[in-house]
Amino acid sequence: MSTTTLHDVAVIGAGMSGLSAAKRLREAGLNVVVVEKSRGVGGRAATRRMTLAGGEEIPVDHGAQFFTARDLRFQDQVARWQERGICFPWSEGFMTWQDGSLHEPEAWRKDTRYACCGGMSQLGKFLAEGLNVVREFQVDNVMLEEGIWQLYADSAHSSSPVSARALLVSAPLPQAMKLVGNRLSLEQLEFTSRITCDPCVAVIARYSDATESPLWHGIQVRDLTSPISWMAWDSSRRNRGTLGAFAVIHASSEYSSLWLEASKEELKSAGEELLKQAALIGGDWMKHPVDLVVHRWRYAHPKGPSAPSGFLKAPCPEPLYFMGDGLNGGRIEGAWLSGLFAAEDLLLKAFSL
Repeated sequence: MSTTTLHDVAVIGAGMSGLSAAKRLREAGLNVVVVEKSRGVGGRAATRRMTLAGGEEIPVDHGAQFFTARDLRFQDQVARWQERGICFPWSEGFMTWQDGSLHEPEAWRKDTRYACCGGMSQLGKFLAEGLNVVREFQVDNVMLEEGIWQLYADSAHSSSPVSARALLVSAPLPQAMKLVGNRLSLEQLEFTSRITCDPCVAVIARYSDATESPLWHGIQVRDLTSPISWMAWDSSRRNRGTLGAFAVIHASSEYSSLWLEASKEELKSAGEELLKQAALIGGDWMKHPVDLVVHRWRYAHPKGPSAPSGFLKAPCPEPLYFMGDGLNGGRIEGAWLSGLFAAEDLLLKAFSL
């Protein structure tokens, strides 16, 4: 990237909130750049391609498993995704495990849950279309030089800094605070101190193609003593007869916290233990996978109050916004709306478009 390029807006993080904001700003005619530390986009709406014995690759979601659409603006977005064949109604509610048995979904929890035909990462890929996304750019330092935001990559990255008049930060709140949290007011800092972000250990387990599909699509575990919070039969998202039999297990926040610094070998042991626990809920067959992959999400589940506006604007003359699901009730819908709200506020107050 040329050192002479000055963008109207730079966005840190190509998750749902970052891409939502960038899309809205780009539609308004601004010059927007998104920097992302990973190769992919979409943040925790993530999909892993699993290879079968015959070499076929199957997309399996190991991050966000589904999303709901309650806000009218997000419903319009979901309708566009459906028109493109990106997502579909997956379930009208999930079974629960409580008091040692499975229970049917409660009527009041039967909102439509959407999933994606090619995996949840399709959401990010759709939003990123037409955007300038600089991948594998790990922001190490943020400087304000003569009223211009300068984003510097870590020492392993040879790119020139990214320059912009306005900065939107959609990285998980703990990371965002390390970068530019010192520019928030004391009141805002007190507010953010009440927001935490719990980790999650996720297990993708592959079973024999001859495995009979269970009757459930997903199970929400409400046993506080269980190390599991969620189980999904990922293969229920695909057409009958499609190769690959996959389950996804998410550990509870408490259990996941025990493995924050674990090695790959230790994580695999944690995954095997989770499958043993899953077998108590879904059946003995669950502890006998053909293969398993364990992934650790360090910042998975935000907890705490939501910002009244769905984002935070720092009290400095140079536009600086914090956004993401952690500031707007969690979930994919909350993240998408947080980015939209921040972008529209920026347009109103800084660019008057």
